[in-house]
Amino acid sequence: MAQEDSTKVFQLEDIYQLVLQNHPVAQQAYLLSENARMNIRMSRGYFDPTVGSDFNNKQFKDTNYYRLWDSYLKVPLWIGELKMGYEKNTGEFLNPESDTNSEKGLAYVGIEIPVLRGLLFDERRAALRKAQAFQAEAEAKQVSTINKLILQIAKDYWNWYFTYHSYRLAEEGFQLARFRYRAVVDQVKQGALAALDTVEAKITIQQREINVQNALVAYQNAGMILSNHLWDEDGNEVEMSNALVPVSVPISELPTSSLEELLLLARQAHPDLRVLDAKYQQLDYERKLNAEMLKPKLTFKYNFLNRTPISSNNYDADFFVENYKAGVSFYIPLFLRKERGKLGMTKVKMSQVQLDQLNLRRTITTNIGQQYNVVENHFRVMGMQSDMVSNYRRLLSGEEQRFQAGESSVFYVNVREGKLLEAETKLFKIRADLAKSLAELRWASGLGVE
Repeated sequence: MAQEDSTKVFQLEDIYQLVLQNHPVAQQAYLLSENARMNIRMSRGYFDPTVGSDFNNKQFKDTNYYRLWDSYLKVPLWIGELKMGYEKNTGEFLNPESDTNSEKGLAYVGIEIPVLRGLLFDERRAALRKAQAFQAEAEAKQVSTINKLILQIAKDYWNWYFTYHSYRLAEEGFQLARFRYRAVVDQVKQGALAALDTVEAKITIQQREINVQNALVAYQNAGMILSNHLWDEDGNEVEMSNALVPVSVPISELPTSSLEELLLLARQAHPDLRVLDAKYQQLDYERKLNAEMLKPKLTFKYNFLNRTPISSNNYDADFFVENYKAGVSFYIPLFLRKERGKLGMTKVKMSQVQLDQLNLRRTITTNIGQQYNVVENHFRVMGMQSDMVSNYRRLLSGEEQRFQAGESSVFYVNVREGKLLEAETKLFKIRADLAKSLAELRWASGLGVE
């Protein structure tokens, strides 16, 4: 065990800082948000302009049947699509509808607009909205993952805290037993005590030495478990120094938040509830898209045409009605079984998520109530145990005075001292349990690091 003047208190907040920066699980949690951002970027790709060119040529012997060339730019809009380009078609057997009537070709600018299906919602908008909802889900999962990690670290830290102070008490008891044994031996030599008292004192030393060894192993193992959470910036494992020790007294008062405040915070911002809310939102966008698919597909297309660059000198008010290509397309399945099936399946999934939300809200409320009761009970018991320790100290002090006066024996002094050490060890255990229960209360409420 390191000397007191060479030790340094290792605060739980220091561990949190290291873990949130370097722990692999924390890094994985941060990647959830990055993945969601990439998903949004991918969905925005549905609105990316595209450039294309089509060329077809047929030559047989000395005859050029046709040569078709169409270069274009497509710009997806929030509703519909804008298309502009240049078309030049020649050949002796050219289809009349493809004839551009000029060696210079035709320039065109047009738009394609859905009138029924796709007017209010379509696949592009659904993909973007679902990606945005998925980002909210990923961020909530990130918080949930980190909160679980923080909870486990808090439990391991307070277990390390208990084993450290338990070892210190065991070592203190062992040193007291050795001191008392030497005093008893001196008194036996002087004839003040019987030789049998040295046997009693020796047995106490042996018992407490065993306690020290067991407490030391428990403390070392707890430190190793806590070290599992420590990593450096390069992803290398970090071993905790033996000079690091936990705090002395972790908790002195109850949390200021009431049970009602914690329940309200959980209902508003619990990450697990936010995950389900985001999933429901994604399904709602899917439902909206599936409902849109029940409508007939009616599309209006219009391109205005021109052989030369457009300027104020070469077109008038009738330009757009004399130089254009327009069309309307209509499509609808007769039974809409696929569309109605998809819509029905989405509604079923939404109902399942709603039931999950109801169940999770009830579970969270119950967990918060239980943990709040545990915290209050630990706090009350800690006060009673502290009073008990004070009373055991009085008993030990009185027994030592009686022993000095020759009215007691080594056995009774050792019993009183053993009871005091047990009570002090239990007090540290209760303090550790209180700190753990507070961490579990924050986790149950969906809260992270304070």
